[in-house]
Amino acid sequence: MSTTDTHVAEITATNVAIWNRCAPTYADGFAALTGQATTALLDLAGVGRGTELLDVGTGPGTLLGDALARGAHVTAVDVAPAMVVAAQTRHPGIDVRVADAHRLPFPDASFDAVTIGFCLHHTADSTTVLHEAQRVLRPGGRLALTVWDVMTNLEAFSLGFAAFAEELPDLEPPQPLGEQPGDYERLLERNGFTAPTARVLALDWPVTDGAALFDGFIRFLGLQGLPPERATAIRKRLDDAVRERIDRTGTARLPNPAIIVSARRPS
Repeated sequence: MSTTDTHVAEITATNVAIWNRCAPTYADGFAALTGQATTALLDLAGVGRGTELLDVGTGPGTLLGDALARGAHVTAVDVAPAMVVAAQTRHPGIDVRVADAHRLPFPDASFDAVTIGFCLHHTADSTTVLHEAQRVLRPGGRLALTVWDVMTNLEAFSLGFAAFAEELPDLEPPQPLGEQPGDYERLLERNGFTAPTARVLALDWPVTDGAALFDGFIRFLGLQGLPPERATAIRKRLDDAVRERIDRTGTARLPNPAIIVSARRPS
């Protein structure tokens, strides 16, 4: 196994562990945020009646229901077996399978559209993932993806990482693949796509206390074994931070924008 293959295998194994941990509560936690991008992703991918869609990094199938409602024929993959089980449970009858985005188990030119929601920035080799997405697209097919904006713009995630910083003093949040939308347009062009477009997509995480942030981050960081007193202190820190941001409706809407990108496989 080459050094590059070893690196990809290590990062992939880490992602499997993370998202298996997150799977039991993702649909009721993180998906309140990520699910807000569904309509824009499906629109940019041109998903409608009869579209053959592949959703890469599907998680618990966050966008699958909306794609089916549009009349699409849907296939989905995720690297984490627990996420695949969650998606299969929510959407029985759909072809959802465990697969690595670096090696998609489909023939060339199998799909009209590929969506990659909040997944590319976690992968070990984004170039390989984009090449695979292009390979399985038919000529003229559309790719649409979302990644998180830079951390300084992510209030929800900044609160989460800050709350756990004492437990993991060397923790570094995931690094973005680009700083501006234009960086992602150039990334897709370098990888053979045409007519790329990218823009910031305003998202916010609506919460009434720190519960969803606490659960999501303790699973993401693998800290479920924290001593009860430490866990209680972190939860209080998050509750206090949310309380400071509650609006007149009783909800704190924590800004956490994404960058949404689309392009085509050349005809």
